[in-house]
Amino acid sequence: MQLTNKTDQYVAFKVKTTNPKKYCVRPNAGIVLPGSTCNVTVTMQAQKESPLDMRCKDKFVLQSVVAEHGAMSKDITPKMVHSLLIPFD
Repeated sequence: MQLTNKTDQYVAFKVKTTNPKKYCVRPNAGIVLPGSTCNVTVTMQAQKESPLDMRCKDKFVLQSVVAEHGAMSKDITPKMVHSLLIPFD
């Protein structure tokens, strides 16, 4: 997926899933600079067997928050995105 920051501020993001062992998300967190984009790749790991009902109940959430000017990926802390926590069903 491609994240686009249409603002003039730095934006921190984090991608979460209900099944982190099943998916590889790269990068799973980062900073999108003002007026720029960031590509995020989600890859499903090979599965040994199919779900019995052939339905996938996995969910993803993308959290974002305005970050300080000049922030870098290493500056993202759990506290930054804590207020954005969205519980999974």
